[in-house]
Amino acid sequence: MKVAPLGLFSNIILRKFRNIAPRYEEIVRAYKEFLLTEEEFTIPKIEEIILPLDRYSEKPTETVLDYVSAYPGSHILILYVIDGEVCRLIRETIGEEEAELFRKKELEKGEKALAEAKNLISSLNMEFSIELKLKTGNKAEIVENIADNFDLIIISKHYGAETTKTHPVSPIVLRVLQNVKIPVLLY
Repeated sequence: MKVAPLGLFSNIILRKFRNIAPRYEEIVRAYKEFLLTEEEFTIPKIEEIILPLDRYSEKPTETVLDYVSAYPGSHILILYVIDGEVCRLIRETIGEEEAELFRKKELEKGEKALAEAKNLISSLNMEFSIELKLKTGNKAEIVENIADNFDLIIISKHYGAETTKTHPVSPIVLRVLQNVKIPVLLY
């Protein structure tokens, strides 16, 4: 086997890439507004995470669990929200008894969803501080109002409403995305 002298490879590499450096500088100048600054390259510190759930939300996926596992020691609030407007409409149209029955079923569903989500996160066998809460009210407002105290929202794209092929993300999630200032991870 013959071995080519090192100078031969250097010449080939230099000839192959001789026009790259000026083109790279030209590209950097042209797309300067779209490139990240050094400040934007810093990874935000995530210590407080909200995981809102409701009757439409999917269970946290494997990807969500992988993402959460990147932040051991963080505090995770798993929040189940019952739609207060639906409770009010049932009370006004069908009656108090039916509204109470709906609320009880939603509470059971919420407690079950909270327990399942907690078990999934606990199955990671990592140190997390997990808090469970059940609330009734406007699904978007509840998340938006507490978002300032957290570093990240992990939310199902189905939170708040069923989705369709033409609307793959629920309108409630779109509203949350527009109104919160912290990062949001959709699953």
